[in-house]
This record gives sequence, C-alpha cells and structure tokens, in this order.
Amino acid sequence: MEQVVEHSDQPVVTAIVSAYKCERFIRGCLDDLLAQSLGERLEIIVVETGSPENERDIVREYQQEHETIRLITTDERETIYSAWNRGARAARGRYLTNANADDRHRHDALEVMAATLDANPQVALVYANAYVTATPCQDFATCTPIGRSDWPAFDRRTLFTYNFVGPQPMWRAALHERYGYFDRDFEAIGDYEFWLRIARTEDFLLIPDVLGLYFMAPETAERRDPQRSRQERLLARRRYRIGE
Repeated sequence: MEQVVEHSDQPVVTAIVSAYKCERFIRGCLDDLLAQSLGERLEIIVVETGSPENERDIVREYQQEHETIRLITTDERETIYSAWNRGARAARGRYLTNANADDRHRHDALEVMAATLDANPQVALVYANAYVTATPCQDFATCTPIGRSDWPAFDRRTLFTYNFVGPQPMWRAALHERYGYFDRDFEAIGDYEFWLRIARTEDFLLIPDVLGLYFMAPETAERRDPQRSRQERLLARRRYRIGE
C-alpha cells in the first residue's frame, strides 16, 4: 500500500529510506532530510516492509505537514535491497540516494551532490567522505566522531578490491533503466554488487568533503553475518571481473 501526494514541481533528488526495526531512528532521519537545503526539491520515500515497530505511524504523522514524504508499505519482510528497488521504481527525482535511518547528513549534502552531478554529465554516481560515530541518534552539526572516511578517487580496479563508495552515494535514476535494479537476493552487500555492475562502463566521482555522518551500528546485516557478507562479496566479484 502506498500513500501518495501529488506535487506540481518535479523533485531533483529522491531519498530512499528503508525502515525496519528503526523506530528510535526514524524521527531523526526525517528531521535530517527535511532540514536539507534542497527543501521541497527533495522527495523522501520511506519503504517499510513488515516492521514490528511503529515506523508507519510516525511517517504518517510527518506526512500531515510535509507533502514531500511518501510511504510505501508491505506486510511481508523484504530485504533492504527489495525495499530500495520499490523506492527507486516509485521515485520522481532524477537523482537517487539511500538515506539509512541511523545516518545523518551535512545540511547541504544532497544539494552539493546533485549540483556535482549536474555539472558533470559524464558521471553516473558521486560519493563523499563521512564522519563515523559509535553513538546513536547524533546529528552532523554536534556529533562526536570517532573517525572519518578517507575514500580514494574513483578507480575501477580499486573498487573491485573494496567498496569505497561508502554509505551515502547519489546516482542517476536513469541508470536503472540500463542496468536493472539491486539484486534482491543479496542481504548484506547488494549495493556493492550494483556499483560493480555499473562501474564496468560508467564513471564515478569523489567529492572530497565530509558530507555525512555514519553510525557504526553493531547489528547491520554485514556485521551480523560476516560469512554471508564474504560469500556475497565473492559472488559479486566473480560476476564483474575486470576485463571480462
């Protein structure tokens, strides 16, 4: 079921939020996105798939005052990448980003990323550095980071070695028409599989600024089941070997 409010202006960016067992984070996530300098040029799609918590009610509460928020729900639990696919298919923005419920952004992060894509039509995806925090529910402006990422400039062979795209990239929505969507059978690193898929023929670009705040949660799918993460990583690399 989807609650949709029509808008007269086409959004520039759609932020996709996968909401499952994240009630303690969802208000902060929505407040963070609503405070972005893009304003009403940002569409927010929350995809909630069978969560036992109260994310739906919270999102509906926000929808009463913010027409840029859309809600997609399913009764069955789905993988995060199935949820992202639902959001990507429903998105109206020409650029997409995943907004993890427990992560946060610099106030102008999405505007900076969208402007970079506007200025570089040959680039398919942009990514930036992020502060890292071990404290939940912090915001970018007042966070107490324990570190920060220092991602390298884009290189296909380096990407094949490890996923330096990070947790908060932005990519062109039109890529899905050419390359398909995220592999819904992946549970931990389906984003990495998609980046490898498109990187064989597309260029990425590093924005060498700190634009996000990443919460190093202990219960992520990748950390919860490291063996599955390794298996998925190997499968993705076998699919998209450099030079083949």
